[in-house]
Amino acid sequence: MAFVSSGGKLRYPTRDEIRHDESALAKAILDGAHARPDQAFGEYFQGRRASCALGAAYEGMYHLPLDATGIRPKHLERLFDCLEYTLRSCPEGCRKRLSLGAMILHLNDDHHWTREAIARWVAPVEEAQPPAGA
Repeated sequence: MAFVSSGGKLRYPTRDEIRHDESALAKAILDGAHARPDQAFGEYFQGRRASCALGAAYEGMYHLPLDATGIRPKHLERLFDCLEYTLRSCPEGCRKRLSLGAMILHLNDDHHWTREAIARWVAPVEEAQPPAGA
């Protein structure tokens, strides 16, 4: 989803603007990570046991063959608009600002974040608020 500024120019949403598909993307990453216990770097899938964060998201949405080596996720942006239209700065401080999809690959391949850590970063779980009067 793209946003239009008051000047009529196309702009990317800010981090503070709610993205309904970020939570679904994070869940898909976690679901796919359960299917392949090892993490892949530089490839979406490696053999029967490994996937990168975006490979895990793809597997979280589709049933894939046991050996998925060479499979490249297709059209994830159709399921998760946020992959292309959300810009994020690298939380590691390397000054990169990329689309969410590219940033997920960057965190996976360059900083070796776990798929679970990437999922938590994509859609942080808000801390439970104490009940009123507590």
